[in-house]
Amino acid sequence: MSTTAPPARGSAWKGALKFLVAAAVLVLVVRMVPWRDELSYALDGRTTVATGEIDGDWKAPQIRFRLDPPEQLGALPAELREGASADQPGVLQLSRSERLSWRPGMPRAFRDVDPTGLSIALVLATVGIFGTSLRWWRLLRASGCPMRLWPTVRLTYIGFFFNIVVPGLTGGDVVKAVMVARWHPERRAAAAMSVLVDRLLGVLVLVAIGAVAVLVLGERFPYPRTPILVGLAVGCAALLAYANPTLRRITGFERLLARLPFAATLRQIDDALVIAARSPRELAWASGFSLFNQCCVMGALIVLGRSFGEQGLEVANYVVVSAVGNLISAVPLTPGGVGVTETAYGQLFELQGGSFTLGFACAIAWRLCLVAVGLGGGLFLLTPEGRLSAAERAQLQARGTASP
Repeated sequence: MSTTAPPARGSAWKGALKFLVAAAVLVLVVRMVPWRDELSYALDGRTTVATGEIDGDWKAPQIRFRLDPPEQLGALPAELREGASADQPGVLQLSRSERLSWRPGMPRAFRDVDPTGLSIALVLATVGIFGTSLRWWRLLRASGCPMRLWPTVRLTYIGFFFNIVVPGLTGGDVVKAVMVARWHPERRAAAAMSVLVDRLLGVLVLVAIGAVAVLVLGERFPYPRTPILVGLAVGCAALLAYANPTLRRITGFERLLARLPFAATLRQIDDALVIAARSPRELAWASGFSLFNQCCVMGALIVLGRSFGEQGLEVANYVVVSAVGNLISAVPLTPGGVGVTETAYGQLFELQGGSFTLGFACAIAWRLCLVAVGLGGGLFLLTPEGRLSAAERAQLQARGTASP
């Protein structure tokens, strides 16, 4: 009698549930996206929105707007109806003001984008991922598993390729962990755990950058600032206490860890984190490379925003978008955060005085840049040292990660 049927049935139910949640999220996202050009007029706390088509350059201070259907004209305020064309029903001649604005639909946003910005963003994405390989290279040294730079770069881009092929935050990380172990068979666990440390350090640097942006924006930041800054301070204090050997001994941290479920795995993670934390020089280098990577990401977003025509956001606004948006994208509601990330960017743009449409468009363009870089990283699989062995393929399948 087989004993594997119940787990398989449970796994199928979980897979079906994830699919339904992802489908619901994507449907909601599609409904939120403005596919047509929109006209917005705010007066006395009430906003009137009309749909149609912008005639000409939507970034200009004056436009012609064709209402579709033309019958929307009767619902508009008298101030707007004064600009209606006498011989063309539903066509308005408008000038931008504090109360009157317009935004393009998603098709127009991509049709009018400056392609130079997309090229620059693609270069920054490639360079930024190289920065993450440098970060991991230093963390491998901190973990007692030194490796030459070129193999580290190759494995980083291979891992990024698997993040594209197997959408999600962990697909590429698992591949990197399995493949790096071949370089350090005597310290396989430490080498594999360096991937987790690399991921955590990237998140910590991202949070720190976001906190700095919150301070720079001051009262212009659209969310409560105090809880965020207090949480960051508490987190920094907890990290310092975590790596302090005296406090760990006083609190009996190791004994507590041994009583938890999955104690052996948690102990490996703990060892990797402590070793890295007690190598301040390597940790400082890794943090610097992580900062470099995030600067590339933020620079790409600024370039993309300008290319799509967003002029209302400052550099600090883009820093917030990058930090908060990328953290939200880590929530695994959909494969690879598709839809969730784009909506988060759009909302963050809008909350800070920009356009939801252009924020959404920037997120799509940035994702396309990452896909292009990830697919290029797959070329490293063709090199002799980039191929997966039979044992590594079996290990990946055991961890639930498909491989080509």
